[in-house]
Amino acid sequence: MTESVSARYKEALRHGHVAVAKGRPKEAIKHYEEAGRLVEERPLPFISMGSVFLQMRQPRDAIRAYDEALKRAPGDVTAMRGKAMALEADGKDAEAATLSRRAAELEAMERSGHGGPGRAPDARRIELEHHVAEGGKARAAGELDRAAAAYQAAAVGYAAQNSFDAAMDACLSALEARPGAIDVHFTMAHLYLRRGWAELGVQRVLLIDHRLDIDEDPRRRAALQALARDFQALAPELEQLASASA
Repeated sequence: MTESVSARYKEALRHGHVAVAKGRPKEAIKHYEEAGRLVEERPLPFISMGSVFLQMRQPRDAIRAYDEALKRAPGDVTAMRGKAMALEADGKDAEAATLSRRAAELEAMERSGHGGPGRAPDARRIELEHHVAEGGKARAAGELDRAAAAYQAAAVGYAAQNSFDAAMDACLSALEARPGAIDVHFTMAHLYLRRGWAELGVQRVLLIDHRLDIDEDPRRRAALQALARDFQALAPELEQLASASA
């Protein structure tokens, strides 16, 4: 990519993000399309486009956008998660669950070999294992909200004990039950950023941001901005999000 094309690509993306922030989704899509034409190998314009289509409640258009992103980057977990949300919005729950499981598998592969889990004190560890077991029972019974909540409780507990791998396993189990569980995505963002894995952390933060664009929640929006402030030194991409709360 030449410097000129790179600059135009970044500018098109920036204009798209600004248009989204100003509530002009159709304009944003045009900018993302331009960015996609400029750089044919990058999935981000179509991931962003898919998010906008979801915001516009056009899940089938979102699916097509995410498909284009996945054509460019078949292993892009953010695109997979986005497509899973679009499939769920289009009533294709089984396909959404399958894709979420595949995304979870890829995330597990991405983090494999990065150190071992810490050990929680025995009493606390037993309590956390109970949450995991409860999640499994709830999922087997088809009580997916309860399953996701139990796995999330385990994830938060393991994270507090610096048991990174166990926390991530619990998060992935929660997302298999409920792919759109936004609190689980928050936990994963914290875990990635605390670990220093800026790229994965930023991807997760942007996914949360996109979800909040679809279903605004002031409490979670404030939490996301606080998270961005805490880690903006690690990931400069978070600076704009952090400053939005000023």
